[in-house]
Amino acid sequence: MAANIGLTPAPTGSTVQSTAPPAPSGQITAPSGPSSGTPQQPSAPTGVAPPVSNTMTPVASHSNPATTYDITITECFMADPSWPADLCLDLSKSNWEEWSFQLKVQCDRLGFVKWLKGLLPQPDAALHPKAHNIWETNDCSLRGFIYGCISKVDYNAVSHLPTSHLIYKELQQRHEKLGAHAQLLLLKKALDFRYGHNAPFCDGADEILAMHMRISNMGPVNLNQIKIILLLNAFGNDHEHLQSSLYAAMDSPSFGANMIICCLQQEDAINWACAVQSGTNPTALAAVRRDKPPRLCSNCKKEGHLATYCIKTRGSMAGKTLDEAHTAQQNARQNGRTGNANP
Repeated sequence: MAANIGLTPAPTGSTVQSTAPPAPSGQITAPSGPSSGTPQQPSAPTGVAPPVSNTMTPVASHSNPATTYDITITECFMADPSWPADLCLDLSKSNWEEWSFQLKVQCDRLGFVKWLKGLLPQPDAALHPKAHNIWETNDCSLRGFIYGCISKVDYNAVSHLPTSHLIYKELQQRHEKLGAHAQLLLLKKALDFRYGHNAPFCDGADEILAMHMRISNMGPVNLNQIKIILLLNAFGNDHEHLQSSLYAAMDSPSFGANMIICCLQQEDAINWACAVQSGTNPTALAAVRRDKPPRLCSNCKKEGHLATYCIKTRGSMAGKTLDEAHTAQQNARQNGRTGNANP
């Protein structure tokens, strides 16, 4: 149900007082001075309190301007069957952008924007009890809607918050400010992205812009982070053991470009020691290891193995488990049969 939400300030200025004697109750008195053509409300007899009205009109003077407002809030209900059935906010799905976009659209349609953004403060319960209760009912409706569209982990993190606006801000903080680790990984993902051969270019551009927005929402990127990204991105798809150890160390407070350099120096030292033991020139050995093209399976077209050990359909080990394929490949290496040519 759409809602009409009004927050209209009452006029300020000096109060016009009537010079005519008060009329009996139930009659309308004419104002003193020129007639405006608009009937006036009856005055209360002397010593009797004026009748109470749902619309509160402040009494103003030159020395103390009125600050009371007329408040009109319509009761709303946050329910919409057009919400995607499979859209549930979840950190593991990285779907904050889509989720928050859908929530804002629904709030725009149903009249809950001021509650979501915190633009409409809750009226005072003593001064405006009816408006206070309606505001609370509407906010409760929006809170319930949000609870039904988030993961259990997110619910536990925000269920103690009193308003839908605070809940939304906390969810935004949890899903956007993921830290330097997530930002670095997303930067690398963006750098590795390529336009597809069979997909429209605009689809690829949309994905790039979406990643850029997520990176920007995580916070500013400094030059040290760019240095880290350049060092990590140079690995490409090679040296998986090095990449795994470095990514595992990202959560450490001391992680940075210097740690990456130290890791590379240790790897060079290991390569040099191996070359000395085998009687091979260390530089030549390193060049051979780096220039060696990745193994490509002729069956499934993926890198890292050959068709001899492929467990996919029509592979030589189709129907076998991945562990069995790894074991067979290791045994072949130990026996000197590495299978350098595709069958």
